[in-house]
Amino acid sequence: MPRVTTAPGDTRDEYPLLHVASLMALFVVGLYASAFGPVLPFVADDLDVSLDTAGLLLTALFIGSIAASASIALALHGQDTRRLTLVGLAAAVGGVLLLGFAPSFLLAMVAGVLLGVGDGLIIAALHILMSLTSKDVPSAMSRLNLFFALGAIAGPVWSGIVLAATGDRWIVYAGIAAFAAATLAVLAFASGPPHEQIAAPDEEFRLPGNPTAWTMGIVLFLYVGAEFGLGSWVSSYTRETAHAGVLAGALLTAGYWGALATGRVLSHAYFTRGGESTLMLAVAAAGAGIAALVLSLSSGIIAIAAVSAFAAGLFLGPVWPTTMAIASEGSMANATAATVTMGNAGGIAIPWLQGKVLVGAGPAQGVAVTAVLCGVMFAVVAAFRSRRGRAPAAVG
Repeated sequence: MPRVTTAPGDTRDEYPLLHVASLMALFVVGLYASAFGPVLPFVADDLDVSLDTAGLLLTALFIGSIAASASIALALHGQDTRRLTLVGLAAAVGGVLLLGFAPSFLLAMVAGVLLGVGDGLIIAALHILMSLTSKDVPSAMSRLNLFFALGAIAGPVWSGIVLAATGDRWIVYAGIAAFAAATLAVLAFASGPPHEQIAAPDEEFRLPGNPTAWTMGIVLFLYVGAEFGLGSWVSSYTRETAHAGVLAGALLTAGYWGALATGRVLSHAYFTRGGESTLMLAVAAAGAGIAALVLSLSSGIIAIAAVSAFAAGLFLGPVWPTTMAIASEGSMANATAATVTMGNAGGIAIPWLQGKVLVGAGPAQGVAVTAVLCGVMFAVVAAFRSRRGRAPAAVG
């Protein structure tokens, strides 16, 4: 995170409209990210491609997002982050609209990359901007996560209602684009801090310099694939196995994302009581893996599928903040950013590969991919805990 060069007094109320726009922007991110689950089957039908091919849109999204966030780390870290957020929102509006109206899959892929670029700019720039304009930075980050979660719950509900009633993806994405455009307008009118507060020329992107950061990068790689993959395919899974309707599958997806947000809240309470981070990480990976395995074996029983999907989200919730807390121990902020980039790379291939397994081998096998990812994650964390337990205590 960039160094703040000036921090006079309490700035929490100095930029109220800026903070409102920032929360709205993270709500937008949650909307379009979680809408993919219910929409993907309709994209496949509309553009005459297989469901797993439609899953390549997830790959396009992550490629664009990683490219944008890496650009900020490498070359744009000294730029006005409010302006970068405006550019990101404009790219997101364009990507969402093109995704809704694309007449061919090639154009849909372009839309996915464009949306991903907007996604990367919004997320990276807003976290910097909120850290610079908030006195209580942890609370500001929690508010951003909360509004992403609210958007991630609303996204499947909105798309499910629209698709169940009309079957038209363009209406889904037109609604999301309208809210994103309104957010852009609010941010354009909001005042921001002076540009010199944001510059951080002394912080250059670099690879993590210690084994902990690399290990947590591997955990994040597996986690992002598991989290976004299950969130994107659980709707298709329930439609295939339980013959659930579009809206029922979308509501189950919303429940998954809501449970994930609940897991993050519970993990915060755990840490405020002095809980041990690697233990939480091991329990989370094991619990999510077991829940995903039960989901894969639910055999079309919608009640079991719903409970196990909720449980998987609940256990996955603590993984990101816990992993980031461990990775940041003794690391420079730019090295931690590189760890995040390593983690986000999991979204490039894993969700698409999971879709291929779901289509090629069957829905149960597709969901079982999440259980396997969580199992590997647990093994990595267990090995890390064992090595850390044997390490000599630091002196001084």
